[in-house]
Amino acid sequence: MSPEEARADVIAWSIERARVRLAAAERELDAGVPQLAADHAYDACFHLVSALFLNEGLTLKRHSALHERLIQTGRLDRQWGSVFDRLAELRTKSVYTAMFALDEATGRTVVDDASRLSAELRRLLPPK
Repeated sequence: MSPEEARADVIAWSIERARVRLAAAERELDAGVPQLAADHAYDACFHLVSALFLNEGLTLKRHSALHERLIQTGRLDRQWGSVFDRLAELRTKSVYTAMFALDEATGRTVVDDASRLSAELRRLLPPK
């Protein structure tokens, strides 16, 4: 397998992983577990950003790279940088803050925002 083929495989895997994680976020919301839904929502967006970077021959090493490579260059609207930041913040709190809880309304907003951000990120990826 050539390096280009291997990269294409990882990109395809990342895109599929994002789809799976966003679907998992919806299931967790339906199950009444908004905190896990937020975790999955962030992961979905992270996988798409990683796929986008890999498509350009880059590796996502820092969260701020989304701002540097996509927001500041005008490829992605600033609002999506704020959404990604919020997703990352909630995920960090969820994982590392004792007794952190997320209410269902906030969970719904987070998953909806992640779904819209995912659509924007997929728009930047080349068609299959």
